Amino acid sequence: MGRAVSVSLQKGGVGKTTIAINLADALADRGHDVLLVDLDQQGNATEGVGLKAAYERDSPHVGDVLTDDDPVDASEVVVERDAFDVLPAHVDLDEIEDRIRNSTFGMLWVRRRIVEPLLDDAYDYIVVDSPPSLGPLSDAALIGTGSVIVPLLMSEPSVSGFERMWDQQVVPIRNEVELELLAVVPNDLSGNNEERRIIEDLEDSPFEEHLPAFCQSDEFDDPDSPGPGIRHRIAFSRAWRDGETLREYDPDNDMLDRLDQLAEIVENDA
Repeated sequence: MGRAVSVSLQKGGVGKTTIAINLADALADRGHDVLLVDLDQQGNATEGVGLKAAYERDSPHVGDVLTDDDPVDASEVVVERDAFDVLPAHVDLDEIEDRIRNSTFGMLWVRRRIVEPLLDDAYDYIVVDSPPSLGPLSDAALIGTGSVIVPLLMSEPSVSGFERMWDQQVVPIRNEVELELLAVVPNDLSGNNEERRIIEDLEDSPFEEHLPAFCQSDEFDDPDSPGPGIRHRIAFSRAWRDGETLREYDPDNDMLDRLDQLAEIVENDA
């Protein structure tokens, strides 16, 4: 069996889209059929894989999948790409969130209209780039996938955003349905004492077991390591600018191994 996973944090600007795109790429590089689903209203993942035009295209689009009114099959909206396929975001996602809010079963649409029809039959893994906010669409993404990876900047606002997400969103959902936290991933690190302090605080928290091995504080002291977490690399932003994954833009980048380890976590927990 495969797995669907959301990459989610209610605070924007933490590199959520970067992780989602490159996790999909890492899973594909490991020999899997992968679908990247962009449910972020800003469409950054869609643009970041070179599909900016799809964000404003006419029907069919993701809004025709997530609706009560004669929904189209998700497969009709999928765009094929070299390494993995993409279900693009659309400019009308804010309107779609209102539909979810006002429909009795809207919270189940991502599961019933995207994940269940496509997972295992068409794809081994589905990676969802969730909205950077608490709301019906991000709830539907978490309910639909049943598992989540949380990227974090090593800053107090980012950690506070995670704590709010956990208390206000994850815990209430887990009271009703299964939702597994696969990993908390320190992201975009450059190396300073504040980063060390926050990672050490995470290691002393209930979330310690969810820190991947490459994200732990002992990486600071390993002379052969670039440091813990996903490190700051300008190649990430340049790859996004060119509509490419990190692997496509810079196949020798040292963070590809870290992304491969993250993909292995998704595999092993499936």
